[in-house]
Amino acid sequence: MKKITRIICFAMALICLSLSLASCANRMTMNGNGLTHKKTGITYTYVFDPAYQPVEYETEAYTKWKRNDVKIEYYAIKGLEPTEWLYCPMMGEIISAADEVLPDLRGFEPTGAYICIEGNTAYTIDEIKSQDLINKIVERYLDENTTSYSTVMDSENYSIKFTSEKYPEFYYNLVLVADCDGVYIHDRLTGRYIDMGLLFNEYNLYTGDDYEE
Repeated sequence: MKKITRIICFAMALICLSLSLASCANRMTMNGNGLTHKKTGITYTYVFDPAYQPVEYETEAYTKWKRNDVKIEYYAIKGLEPTEWLYCPMMGEIISAADEVLPDLRGFEPTGAYICIEGNTAYTIDEIKSQDLINKIVERYLDENTTSYSTVMDSENYSIKFTSEKYPEFYYNLVLVADCDGVYIHDRLTGRYIDMGLLFNEYNLYTGDDYEE
């Protein structure tokens, strides 16, 4: 009986060891400016444009790694190969092993846009369907001559999520803020608030009190 028990315990130990090795093989390690997947040997680099978000990602993690003892999980983006693109909702970052470099907003070629309120869960409050208006927003945002500010007054915070037929798996998500003087897109790379003029007037995004001198 003791012999049988020892055999069972040994078999269970082998199974646990096998599972442990499989788990380790599915993890990531830091490699210079990127992460390397132990099992596949594929190295991913960070997509530095913070505006990119996946439209949808899988519910179970594809891989993970530890940063300062914190477990960080990466998920496959629906519609894309996990050997090329992964998303970390905890950090809000995309990593890529693909040859393709994601473009700026103009190269993204937006064909639709949603105005959303951001919170624990973002939800849509309006949709911009006019391609002409979308084009004007894009050009004003990218135009170096557009007026911008280092800060804005008491504001209400939204986001504008652009969609693209060229990149259907991604949103190009920009911070949108409104105060009594206007509506602005916040460029997270430069910290500037870019004045959108009258382009968002029909959406009544500011609901606070009028500013008085």
